[in-house]
Amino acid sequence: MKAVILAGGFGTRLRPLSSTRPKPMIPVLGRPNLQYILENLEKIPEIDEIILSVHYMRGEIREFIEDKMSDYPKDIRFVNDPMPLETGGALKNVEDVVDDEFLVIYGDVFTNFNFEALIKAHKEREGIITVALTKVYDPEKYGVVVTDEEGRIVDFEEKPLKPKSNLVDAGIYMVSKEVLKEIPKGKEVYFEREILPRFVAQGLVYGYMMPRETYWVDLGTPEDFFYAHQLILDEIAKNNGYYTVKEDAEVPEDVEIQGPVYIDSGVKIGHGVKIKAYTYIGPNTIIEDRAYIKRSILLGYDIIKERSELKDSILGEGVVVGRNVILKENAVIGDYARIYDNLVIYGAKVLPWKKVEEYEAYLRIKLDPTKVRPELTPERCPLGLPECIYTKFKAIATEKPPCDECIENQWLF
Repeated sequence: MKAVILAGGFGTRLRPLSSTRPKPMIPVLGRPNLQYILENLEKIPEIDEIILSVHYMRGEIREFIEDKMSDYPKDIRFVNDPMPLETGGALKNVEDVVDDEFLVIYGDVFTNFNFEALIKAHKEREGIITVALTKVYDPEKYGVVVTDEEGRIVDFEEKPLKPKSNLVDAGIYMVSKEVLKEIPKGKEVYFEREILPRFVAQGLVYGYMMPRETYWVDLGTPEDFFYAHQLILDEIAKNNGYYTVKEDAEVPEDVEIQGPVYIDSGVKIGHGVKIKAYTYIGPNTIIEDRAYIKRSILLGYDIIKERSELKDSILGEGVVVGRNVILKENAVIGDYARIYDNLVIYGAKVLPWKKVEEYEAYLRIKLDPTKVRPELTPERCPLGLPECIYTKFKAIATEKPPCDECIENQWLF
């Protein structure tokens, strides 16, 4: 049996992390998500070949397979999409190399789900598609499913405004090859929106509920990326202790650690540093004296200079953060960017290799006049920014302070 991993997406919502790596290569605890999927598939005897459907930055994926997974015991085949074909078009593109039934996994799904259970459930039923299902708190972001008593999916709606349930499509399927006959070749087709509902209407799609103890995250946004780390850090803390420090990491005795925390190999930490819960510090990172890090993810080879503060932030590889810098509110810093001394960045996304040298770089925002509420004229910045920065915000907004919407998800160009 073949397993198809859809690994060709752009990962737009994960930028700037996905600006320098394909979405399946986004690392969780220092390992690409694709590696987790491959290791999971390795345990299934029925799977004899992995098919990687690739497009965006496919060279990075191929290099990883050749360098890091060279001893993988199953065959791995690459199928290149000549253009973005979306999920349905990508499946049509593997039609010539799959068997009568095959497993499909989205490359951005982070899970410990036993795929073998889905294969077994598919064989026991008469449907031509079996969908792995899970329950979530925010179903409007996903494909929402309603099933009958026999497990047949009777209603499916992709990203509905008013979800009928909190049961969602987990992006893992068992598919009969005849489904591919319904997909035109060489065209962009959304499997979830155009193909799946068609077979649901015919009563040919079943659902399989993931076990309660299974974790599942769609690595679609920085918030999801945080959540994936939270889950796996909790799992490690449960099994191996409240925090993990690799043997070759240098951590002085006066460093305060409040787990769950994971400090990877080659990390060097200065004196008086405080590292709080749900932080991952990637390999060969240097953290200088009296820095403060809380609920942040550092992918590795980063430099955090003295007295800097990181909260709820993500740093790509090779980022340099200057002295007395504050990064907060879901700031995401691209690979090899440099943040100069004494800067404050709240919730911004910094492009890879960008040098942020002054406050003006952060404030270079094209304000939408419809989102600047003139009736709101607070004396202080609603986000708590330092007064000197807030003054420049007011100048840009023509003396009208920006609302939260104006600065949400803004980029530093």
